[in-house]
Amino acid sequence: MAFVLTLCLWVRFSADPDAAAAAWTVLGLFNDLGVGAVSFAALATGVALGATGPLGVVRHRWVAAKLAVTAAVITGGLVFLRPSVIALTSSPHPGGAYAVLGVGTALGTALLVFAAVLSYARPWGPFRRVAERPVADDRFAVRVRRVVPVAEGVHSIDLVGVHGRLLPPFEAGAHIEIELPSGLVRHYSLCSRPTDRLGYRIAVRRDDAGRGGSREVHRLRPGDLVRISRPRNMFPLSLHPTYLFVAGGIGITPIVAMVLQVDHAGMPWRLVYTGRDRATMAFADQLATTWPANVVLYPTAAFGRPNLVAEVADLSDGTGIYACGPAPLLDALADTVHRVAPHLELHTERFAPGTVREPFELHAKRSAAAVTVGADRSALAALADAGVEVPSDCEIGVCGTCRLRVVEGRPENPSHVPLAVAPDGSPLFYPCVGRAAGRLVVDA
Repeated sequence: MAFVLTLCLWVRFSADPDAAAAAWTVLGLFNDLGVGAVSFAALATGVALGATGPLGVVRHRWVAAKLAVTAAVITGGLVFLRPSVIALTSSPHPGGAYAVLGVGTALGTALLVFAAVLSYARPWGPFRRVAERPVADDRFAVRVRRVVPVAEGVHSIDLVGVHGRLLPPFEAGAHIEIELPSGLVRHYSLCSRPTDRLGYRIAVRRDDAGRGGSREVHRLRPGDLVRISRPRNMFPLSLHPTYLFVAGGIGITPIVAMVLQVDHAGMPWRLVYTGRDRATMAFADQLATTWPANVVLYPTAAFGRPNLVAEVADLSDGTGIYACGPAPLLDALADTVHRVAPHLELHTERFAPGTVREPFELHAKRSAAAVTVGADRSALAALADAGVEVPSDCEIGVCGTCRLRVVEGRPENPSHVPLAVAPDGSPLFYPCVGRAAGRLVVDA
């Protein structure tokens, strides 16, 4: 574009009467070589990459503006400039075609310079936070082998290594990060047999009120490729003479792997599994059929809540209690163990943030943004809507990717967060699950 503009300026200001003929001859040569077509193809490729890449048009306003400018240059070149070049190379006398070419190349060059400035300055932020940044780049590709509904709104997904590759070993209670085709990253517990390295299994409940991760997982089909991390375990299974497992809803997923490992080792165990109704309880039929003497199902719609006191009271010394599920169930279990059997070890993992409390004011100091975090949403979502992009990953308060240093105020984080205070003594805030009783100022 700049080269064509240079030719036009040379013709305009040159005193040589043969300048125009020479310029249009050179321009015709370049046109015959397809330089213009290649340039426009390169621009179109940039548009395609920009629209689909990690900084794609769906995320940032500056990228959207840059792609709009580039599209305008491509369209103008094809509609106006190319016919002008063809006309001038066939007739070297300036006229309307020369004026169109001169003005068009000047405007096109200015627009491309503007696009370059946008790439450097990145003056505008994201439309909204769609894809979270990964905490690590140790992911590898796996293939979806099978997708099976295992309860109402719950799909079981089997993942296998590409080209028959063995998957990394894991222990019961481990989870993986799964990077979905859109770029969303989610954590899901492994519920397959820990000794099986031929494949992993996860089970995901569809949450239509969520941020899209579970819905995208439910759209996966056999043959699809996704990237996952190596398994990480923040809910490890220790050695005990006997075990009591308690699961609520989709919290059954890590418990299934524990049951498989403990049963394979020949250790005594019992599972108390509760859910709204049996149709929504993943793996309920499989568990109850395979181990009828070990598994007790409590569909609360039919039988009410389990009697936790009766389940805990007669447990022998050394029994390990492992529980995963919603906060009310885990809080009730913790209270029961504390009152009835304080000598027993209780290990829990929460699948969802605790009960949301009152709205509160949140201020991001560096971004000069202030938001009101409603009772029905997270501080992370409120900050994203205000244009404050905070890196995040698990969104359940376990990975620590989104934690922020507190400048003023007192945060209220759930008890399961990995680090509530920085090494220098400053409090930390986890916007994915944390709340505050009053005004809170964070370094963001």
